[in-house]
Amino acid sequence: MTEAPAQDRGARSRDAILDTAGELMARYGYAATSISMISAACGLPTSSLYWHFGSKDGIYVAVLQRARTELLAALPPTEVPGADVTQRLDTFLAEVRDAFERHPHGLRLLLGLGMLQQDASAAAVAEVRQYRDALVVWARESVSAVFGLRDRPEVADELARFTLRTASGTAVARWFDPGIALETGPLRVALLALAAHHVVPVRGVPGEDAPSHGLTNRE
Repeated sequence: MTEAPAQDRGARSRDAILDTAGELMARYGYAATSISMISAACGLPTSSLYWHFGSKDGIYVAVLQRARTELLAALPPTEVPGADVTQRLDTFLAEVRDAFERHPHGLRLLLGLGMLQQDASAAAVAEVRQYRDALVVWARESVSAVFGLRDRPEVADELARFTLRTASGTAVARWFDPGIALETGPLRVALLALAAHHVVPVRGVPGEDAPSHGLTNRE
């Protein structure tokens, strides 16, 4: 009779630690977030943190695993609907902005790879890289569908990484101004310009008379 309530309390404690650690690590980075900070913020003793996760690295890995699962589940399908490139791009960017707004800490935690100290565990480094690589794969497949780049994976990879760098830059800016949003308008212009640079046919763009020659300037 008492086993289930004890398990419930343990699960609640674990979730409280992860919630708090995720907030602190997203705000201050891995290196600047200590066990004592997490303990004070969540109201649980340090012994509870060690009991659940073993170490600060253990907490970080668990935070990243949960953030990765939640963010990837929130991302839109890689097959983006739309009659032409611009329609698909608008749909893609709107869905990216929505996912970013609903999971603002996800990308900020991803940036933790650059904040890890040399003594961080291999498991922590591996989890961050897995998180990053999963986002790259998703972005590459989505951009490939938007621009019709199935036979040009190198171009899809460049546009995908540019998209993620822009989102990551916004995540960094939120450390200084939490109200900053992901601006998809400039990102749209930049992606279309990159597509034009690689002579990717884009139909439905005003001023476009010869799709096979890529984008022309808007009048």
